[in-house]
Amino acid sequence: MNRRMFATALVAACAAWPAAQAAPSVTQLADAMLAQMGRTTAVTLGTGEHVVDVFFDPNCPYCHQLYDDLQPWVGKHGLVQRWIPVAVLSPSSAGKAAAMLQSADRARALARNEDDFGASRRAGAGGARVPAAQVSAATRAELARNLQVLHAAGAYFAFPLMVWRDRAGQAQMFLGAPRDAAQLRALLATVR
Repeated sequence: MNRRMFATALVAACAAWPAAQAAPSVTQLADAMLAQMGRTTAVTLGTGEHVVDVFFDPNCPYCHQLYDDLQPWVGKHGLVQRWIPVAVLSPSSAGKAAAMLQSADRARALARNEDDFGASRRAGAGGARVPAAQVSAATRAELARNLQVLHAAGAYFAFPLMVWRDRAGQAQMFLGAPRDAAQLRALLATVR
């Protein structure tokens, strides 16, 4: 995701903010999202006290790139990755996200979607997870809450979207996949 696309997306998010208030900063948007993370349902990778939340669509190629880039970090330095599925990019996104959330092993279901990304004829384009044949009412509600948390902050414009608190306690947000390993390392070094 280039800076121009990010700037356009941020302008769109700010335009959606209530007119009686000044346009929010990136920190305010991230803080609004982090305040509601308890309402989300995620696929958790790693254990520890340093948490980064990642909103993703199962069919998003940039999300797939970030997933691959973050794999070496799973379980290192106490980093916890919470992958929060939303379904917005294609008709199969909801079924694929539901298949992950309804799986007995969500981490394995996420890995299956990403490890064979773009290579499954049965799953269609994008993620390799075959969409759930039936989506339970509970899962539909979980996906709706995930999207509501994203929309509540006005930051519903592109994926992946990472949010976290930095070492100083400030809310941070990064839109898109980092351009290289050095940028990703620098971002992760700030996670509280």
